[in-house]
Amino acid sequence: MDFDPAFPSRVRIALFGLVVAATSLTALAADPTPRVPVEPFFRHADYSSFKLSPSGKYVAGIIPVNGRGGLVAIDLETRKPGHVTTVNVSDIGWFEWVNDDRLVFTVLDLEVGSGEQRGSGLFTVKRDGSEFRVLVRPPTGAGQWVYRYTQFLAALHDGSDDILVVANDTHERYPDVYRLNTDTGRKTLRSLGKPGDVVRWVVDREGAVRAAVTEEKEGSGRVYWRPAESAPWEKIDDFRPHRQQIVPVGFDGDGSLIIASRSGRDTLALYRFDAEKKARGELLAAHPQVDLASGLIYDYGKKRVVGVAYNADRPGVAWFDEDWARVAAMIDRALPGHFNVLSRSEGPRALVFSYSDTDPGSYFLLDIDKRKLENLVETRRAIKADAMPARQPLRYTARDGLEIPAWLTLPKGKEAKNLPLVVLVHGGPWVHGAGWRWSGEAAFLGSLGYAVLEPEFRGSTGWGWKHYRAGFKQWGRAMQDDLDDGMDWLVQKGTVDAKRVCIMGASYGGYAVMMGLARDPDRWRCGINAVGVTDINLMYDVAWSDFSDSTFMKYVAKDMLGDQVADAAQLKATSPLEQAARVRAPVLMAYGGNDRRVPLVHGEKMRDALSARDVPVEWVVYSGEGHGFLLEANRFDFYTRVARFLDVHLRALP
Repeated sequence: MDFDPAFPSRVRIALFGLVVAATSLTALAADPTPRVPVEPFFRHADYSSFKLSPSGKYVAGIIPVNGRGGLVAIDLETRKPGHVTTVNVSDIGWFEWVNDDRLVFTVLDLEVGSGEQRGSGLFTVKRDGSEFRVLVRPPTGAGQWVYRYTQFLAALHDGSDDILVVANDTHERYPDVYRLNTDTGRKTLRSLGKPGDVVRWVVDREGAVRAAVTEEKEGSGRVYWRPAESAPWEKIDDFRPHRQQIVPVGFDGDGSLIIASRSGRDTLALYRFDAEKKARGELLAAHPQVDLASGLIYDYGKKRVVGVAYNADRPGVAWFDEDWARVAAMIDRALPGHFNVLSRSEGPRALVFSYSDTDPGSYFLLDIDKRKLENLVETRRAIKADAMPARQPLRYTARDGLEIPAWLTLPKGKEAKNLPLVVLVHGGPWVHGAGWRWSGEAAFLGSLGYAVLEPEFRGSTGWGWKHYRAGFKQWGRAMQDDLDDGMDWLVQKGTVDAKRVCIMGASYGGYAVMMGLARDPDRWRCGINAVGVTDINLMYDVAWSDFSDSTFMKYVAKDMLGDQVADAAQLKATSPLEQAARVRAPVLMAYGGNDRRVPLVHGEKMRDALSARDVPVEWVVYSGEGHGFLLEANRFDFYTRVARFLDVHLRALP
């Protein structure tokens, strides 16, 4: 069906106690029915992304209406909601306030798979639902990746209807910055005279384009900055892959650049850039265990950065401002046991998103002057926090002495002794995986009676340079050791039963599943692989993947994965496909039919190799899905299969 956003639909609702019901999808039939229903854990959130307007007089959010995600704004003085804006055959995916009267948003289609998304586009509408306009029309036709885009960069907070966007109109890989008038749709180039092939732009609080990161030869790069938009660009860092010493994070209200740097440290810390010395200046914040490279909290009334959020074993905020710290402490006392994300307007109101390991989260409105906290909405109404299994951070020591952060979910109401275990491996692998927050996947598995271990194995990002660097060329080697060592640690503690352990993961996690079954066939009772890599050489050789021609695969992968020539023996030894003859345990394999990140051939070759040796394989391909399962019906079906598979292969001793 062609995309036709010309006529937005508007439905009047009452928000405080929102009366528009979300449409429920029925899971695909799969017997036997799981002991715990899958739908509450894996349906899309009921409500999301609530944000205060710049003045704090209004709040907007994404809500369910007629089975789609719509955008609504509410007057906080009168408590009257406006109209809900929806777009034909689409859901609102993201939005931002331009000013108190206008918003911009993007769309996605939650009724088709991830491999059939047509691009997000860019739209605008007034707070009352009027003057809906298409600023950037999504392309027609299917495709997981869109190579021409216009994306939001920053709101200007100058009272105009303008925003800053990045767009790759002139070069597919290197975008420019434009000022976009959301009333007329007219774009004005703001990055004329750019310092090179820019892959990342950073603007200051007045909207001036003042920092850039360029791509140079063979994966190297440079960082530039300028003291004003009219000044010439100055190079402040020249780096090789993985060796960037200055990472531009953002600007303070006085125009100073805030950078992240690890020179002389293991973890990235935040500094004020010294413009005269062209080097690190004042230390703003550092954490001994995790990197600080984002999370700046800015007060537009005070015109300065007031804190930085971080994601450690538990999330937290380092406050630089006593007033913000006082308000945050007041909220923490009112909502104990939760991490409370605070955002404030220029007025007396604040918005709080409060969540925990058992609570997906709720939005609250705080009147600071009156010290009144009011519940707005729960993001997932079907999830009851008191029924969810707890999720605790822990650390264990790998065999070479490296400390591995992890999260452990234990079944509620059961003794933590001799439990069946699922080792859940995150994708990436060079990402920050889990965290202290509610996870539908871990909560579902815990509710089924399994302990769930989620290791931040070496190579995971955000835990310092040593932890990240230790993962280079360690697919199937030390990265796999970290998973085994976490399992063994829980076995030694008596928490889990060594005879009932399954390994599960997606993408890189799916690779770890297949490699684990091949490398140590006596360790695992079963494996669950979703969209997983099965051969590192295929990552280099399959030309139709979406990153086969990327800078990473051309210049960086040989250092992080292994060189196809120099490391040929290693790549063969750490290829699950090459080692398929060693696999004995049953495996559930699920792939997206339109996956361009890990094309279907990865799964097909592995399936055929296992089937030829009579290894039990449960195989499913979700047509229309890409690298992950977006359609609710597919997620319901997949996790129904997971529950059934685990029930057959893991719960009972032979």
